[in-house]
Amino acid sequence: MSSTTAPSEVSPSALEKSGPPSTDMSRSSSTAGEHEPSQPVAAVLDWDSPDDPDNPWNWSMGKRWLGTVVPGALCLLVTFTASVYAASVYEVSAEFNVSITTALLGLSMYVVGLGLGPMFSAPLSEIYGRKMVYFVNLPIFMLFTLGAGRAKNMATLAICRALAGIFGGPALAVSAGSFVDIWDLKTSGAAVTVQALATFMGPSLGPVVGGYLVENKGWRWSMWIVLILGSALMVPLALLEESYKPVILKRRALRRGQPLPPKPDPKTALKMIFTITLARPTMMLIKEPIVQAVALYSSFAFAVLFGFFEAYPFAFQREYGLSLGETGLSFLGIAVGLCGGCIIYLIQDRLFYLPAFKRHNGSPPPEVRMIPAMIGSALMPLGLFWFAWTAKKEIHWIVPILAGAPFGAGLVLVFLSAVMYILEVYTPLVAASAFASLGLLRYVLAMAFPLFTVRMFNNLGIAWATSVFGFIALAMMPIPWVFRKWGPQIRSMSRFEALRD
Repeated sequence: MSSTTAPSEVSPSALEKSGPPSTDMSRSSSTAGEHEPSQPVAAVLDWDSPDDPDNPWNWSMGKRWLGTVVPGALCLLVTFTASVYAASVYEVSAEFNVSITTALLGLSMYVVGLGLGPMFSAPLSEIYGRKMVYFVNLPIFMLFTLGAGRAKNMATLAICRALAGIFGGPALAVSAGSFVDIWDLKTSGAAVTVQALATFMGPSLGPVVGGYLVENKGWRWSMWIVLILGSALMVPLALLEESYKPVILKRRALRRGQPLPPKPDPKTALKMIFTITLARPTMMLIKEPIVQAVALYSSFAFAVLFGFFEAYPFAFQREYGLSLGETGLSFLGIAVGLCGGCIIYLIQDRLFYLPAFKRHNGSPPPEVRMIPAMIGSALMPLGLFWFAWTAKKEIHWIVPILAGAPFGAGLVLVFLSAVMYILEVYTPLVAASAFASLGLLRYVLAMAFPLFTVRMFNNLGIAWATSVFGFIALAMMPIPWVFRKWGPQIRSMSRFEALRD
């Protein structure tokens, strides 16, 4: 609820909730049986009752949190793998005798893979369920990470990183689906923040770990640590139970000897998947004002974080003479801000959203979801300008590090608002396409920003280069406020079945 991706990206029916049984469930085939007694009629598969123990919404709290934390940890590993490489860029450049920009392809190509991966995972998740996608993709992801770690030239490294991203990307999409399977996201703010932290904490912690590893062990250890963590995740993944409703019901029907509903025509199914994951997301980015605004704002914030992977070393090593490991620690300011932003989200959820949810009998105005982004819209430029004009040797290094806190908080608040607003505004399948739009733009920008950040900081200096980001954030600041005030009118212009008052 995606990836984000709060799903960052979502597979075609990741938004199909487990929930209570449908009211149109076929409880009996006796009428049809009177006419054709020799052929059983397939009933619509659904839960036996609202208390069906196989329904993930009825699992014990411990089981539900296991099904939340493990996919979240996998999501964190995949995003951690993107940024842990950032500290390796200069060493890779020297070892393979390539430019810094070329060495950055190890980061950018991985990010491209993260954007492409969910497109291929969608059909697998629909047919085999969430757990199978995790279990198949994780070992292949680790295999290509191993290939990157053993690379003898830049081309091999870039290709292996891209393929690792393609097989890691499905974790972002499918973990979002797992969250939707297990929780009613409208009223489960804590579960939403777990997904958000998994999406953003990985990129923030990667440089912290990667800095010391590269400094003391060499750049290849930025790959070996991923293999170690991935291997450790295989055990809890084995304990995970399938949470995807259609797969659970299909397997149960087979155990019970019940007839299954007819399979959809393969061409029709592929066309639907293509429409949801690629064709409609592209059209929504071109024609849908809601998606254009929300995707651009949240994607810009995410891309600035990736730009900081190169901006922070530029600032802290040149201005303060910090080592590679110490420079990695500077990202802890952003990590603290991410945690603070999640706390702010939970507080406002209780103060604003839940009362509106009760007041409107479970259907509050979607624009209530813009309150976190309204807070974040002020925090993000504050953090950027703070960093821009304090990252100088005359000012203590802790001051620009602390600037990461409001930026991190603003980043996660904007992201959470974007995801939850789309969930409120669109029907499930259209929302899946909207999330694909967000993921597509997010990873395109995240791929591009590190490639020009160093040159921009060299040409403009730390203060004005970061201020460019700050001014763009200021220009986008009105977006959540405009939606809050004129949301119904904007929704009425939608071409994609947005909720209308």
